[in-house]
Amino acid sequence: MKPRWHAILAEFGLPYRFSKETIQNAEAISDKITETDVSNRRDFRDIPTFTIDPEDAKDFDDALSLQKLPDGNWEVGVHIADVTHYVKPGSLPDVEARERATSVYLVDRTVPMLPERLSNNICSLRPNEDKLCFSAVFKLNDKAEIVNEWFGRTIIKSDRRFSYPEAQKSLIQEQGI
Repeated sequence: MKPRWHAILAEFGLPYRFSKETIQNAEAISDKITETDVSNRRDFRDIPTFTIDPEDAKDFDDALSLQKLPDGNWEVGVHIADVTHYVKPGSLPDVEARERATSVYLVDRTVPMLPERLSNNICSLRPNEDKLCFSAVFKLNDKAEIVNEWFGRTIIKSDRRFSYPEAQKSLIQEQGI
């Protein structure tokens, strides 16, 4: 008897494998970040940054940064892995990702939108690795009102990966509850 996830994949027509050619194409994508890449981006590598994901997550595609500014305001950055830097329009990974539209999370597995080398490595915002992102950065006053906003390409280095329970525990400790 096939596992239940086979029935779910079949019922919804979800692909669970990438073509050999797509995997080969993904394997050929360079993971090197050049000086030109860095010079064309706002650098957040020295700003406290972290991810928050389920305990069993393998891909970390978003991160938060937070810092108190000298003027007393706060800067909050929301960083999303810049997949477009690596996956070019019309490439096999792009075509297959468009067909899939999203990753699908089942109880015992993930059906990823991108091959593992991209989703779990190159485009995963793992701690202590320089990563290219697209970011939304907000300057907030002490009343949490937006004073300024900026959107653009960045480079980050996540300091820590939090699971949801770890993040919740940290917030509770911070509030003294």
